[in-house]
Amino acid sequence: MKQRLPALDALRGLIMVLMAVDHASLLLARVHPFEMWNQPLPVYESVSWFFTRWVTHLCAPGFFLLMGAGMALLEASRRERGWDTARVRRFFLLRGAMLVGISYLFEVAPMALMPPAGMGAMAMSPVVLGVLVTLGLSMMLAGAMTGLAARWWFAIGTAAVLAPNVLLPMLGAERAQHALALILLSPGQSSLVMSGYPVIPWFGICALGVGLGCLLRRNAERTLRSALPAGLALIGVFALVRAGGGFGNLRLAEGAGWMAWLTVVKYPPSLAFTSLMLGLDLLLLWAFHQLGERLAGLQRVLLVYGQAPLLFYITHFYLFGTVSMIAFRANPAPQWLLYPLWLAGCALLFYPCLRFRDFKRRQPESSLWRML
Repeated sequence: MKQRLPALDALRGLIMVLMAVDHASLLLARVHPFEMWNQPLPVYESVSWFFTRWVTHLCAPGFFLLMGAGMALLEASRRERGWDTARVRRFFLLRGAMLVGISYLFEVAPMALMPPAGMGAMAMSPVVLGVLVTLGLSMMLAGAMTGLAARWWFAIGTAAVLAPNVLLPMLGAERAQHALALILLSPGQSSLVMSGYPVIPWFGICALGVGLGCLLRRNAERTLRSALPAGLALIGVFALVRAGGGFGNLRLAEGAGWMAWLTVVKYPPSLAFTSLMLGLDLLLLWAFHQLGERLAGLQRVLLVYGQAPLLFYITHFYLFGTVSMIAFRANPAPQWLLYPLWLAGCALLFYPCLRFRDFKRRQPESSLWRML
């Protein structure tokens, strides 16, 4: 695979922008529901706040899926240049470790300064499983398993995605708060571990992404066209799971109505959540591929964010956190102001991301900058 696939980068860019509104909502408006398996699901008083949160659910599954796909494509590219299996594995091990280190250096510390009460508690646990840490650990695990066929990646990914749906009801809420369970399976906090993204289910989505990347290596055009029926099939799985009301939900809907029906458990990702959000991510991937020329202007912008995701991820926390401490320390931002501030923040980060992307492209293949 000698050329990047624009649809993947455009989808990643869209995910970055959507992620920013979720974090802007947390930092500026101080509104951020948590869809926990062992707590009542949030109930929304307005459609606007529901969609502000709901559309951002595309982000975390999209991160892990696209990272896995990118790993498979990068492995193929490096093997064409003569890398052996050991060198590929060392690359992914180092890159994953860098993500973990960057999270602790630049993400955990700002979390301790967030205005919402209690966010500083994240820094009190020595083991913190935020999204970057679990992305790094998933990369290291998947990197150690390079060489598997696509069917094995899909089998491993499916089993890992199903794991919390099978095991958590058996464990129960009390045993699920054991440190090992927090690391592997269940979100929560103890004196040792603060876990938002336990490894097993999120690694499962990464593994599905590696399987997707293996198919892209074989025939990118056919695979991207197939994203449409695959996405629709996953949304069908969501509908069946949600209508069944049992296995795969982890919690039933809180109340009646379509907002309650679409509010599903994210922590950890229930089968309902994973199938719906991956289905929508695949539909967006298909749309970016099919409508690339018609969306040329939008896609050019999203490509910049999608090809410098780590810089955007880190800097948007500092940007919105600084605005929060300066302008909204005493009172949260009203909803009508949240959205223009979010768009302004994304616009401010466009040129730094553009410059950083171009800087990375100029670096030699062995440079650590290329890993960021």
